[in-house]
Order: sequence, then C-alpha cells, then structure tokens
Amino acid sequence: MDRREEKTMQAIYQAFSTIINTKNYDDITIQDIIETANIGRSTFYSHFKTKDELLLDISDTIFTHVFSHSLQEEASHDFSKDSFFDYRHLITHIFYHIKDEKELISGIMKSNGNDIFLHEFRNHLFSVADSYYNNYPYDKDSDAIPLVLKKALLVEDFIVVLDYWIDEGFKETPEKVSGYFISLIYGKLSS
Repeated sequence: MDRREEKTMQAIYQAFSTIINTKNYDDITIQDIIETANIGRSTFYSHFKTKDELLLDISDTIFTHVFSHSLQEEASHDFSKDSFFDYRHLITHIFYHIKDEKELISGIMKSNGNDIFLHEFRNHLFSVADSYYNNYPYDKDSDAIPLVLKKALLVEDFIVVLDYWIDEGFKETPEKVSGYFISLIYGKLSS
C-alpha cells in the first residue's frame, strides 16, 4: 500500500471512529463516512463496498495486530521480553491494545453494529483459549466439562470483563482488568 492509500485508509478509519461515537451503527451512512473523511465516493468504493465491509476491515486490522504472535515494544506498553505463552502478559497486552483503541472499540461495542465486531473478536479469543489448552494440558479423564465449553466460557468471560471496563470508562489499568479476568476464570481453567 502506498503512502497516499495509507493516508486515505487512515482518514476512513478515523471518520468511522468519530461517527460511531455519535451515531448508532445502523444510522451511519456511507455519505457520513465520505464527508467526515473528506474523500470522494469513488475513493471509498475503491476500498469498500459497504460499511459492514469497512467494519470487518477495521476489526481485522485491530485483531491482526492485537493477536499477533510477536510481542513488540510499543508506545503504551512493552511485553517484548515476555513469552507469548505467558497468558497473563498476553491478556494484559490485549487489554492495552483495547485501551489504545478505546474510542473506536467503545463506540462499536455500544452500537448495534457490534455483532460483526464481536464475531471476529470471539474467533480470535477462541484461538487464544485453544492455545492455552494446547500448551497447558489438563486432566481430560476427570473433567466433567467438555473442552469446547471451557473455551467458550473463557471467551465469554473476556467479553464480560471488556463490557465492564468500557462501562466504567476505562478507569482501571490494563493490568488491573487483566487481573479481574484471570481471577474470574481461575477456577474454570484449573478445573
């Protein structure tokens, strides 16, 4: 992607982020995005066919970075020296990225367009749950709860903690919220 195209994509993303915090997802029009981004209609349509496609792209951009297997030093946090399989650090890393994108994510989560976002988010979180259970074996013979249900509970608990954090205006640190999540699921993961 060349610099001009990157600038256009940033303008579209920023426009969407601004609008999602003032309008419900269903009420947002492509015209709203075009006007706020200060781009032409053909420019928008050269990148996206619909606002759903834009939201999917935004979700993918966020999640590709957040759930990447490389932990790098970043402006708001540094987990570069930590192992990807240190799940406390990984969860805290995810919460840092959510906080970095708090305006956008908060707007999406509070809107009725969150189904698209949450579907993608759940898929990525399920991969983390899958990785956890693959790397930290548990006693399958004495386990009364099916593994797929354990993974689903872990994912939904994360969403509940995220909803809480958003509702509280991101007041707590990512470390504190990560601690809430770990405490909440500790019994479920160890059983």
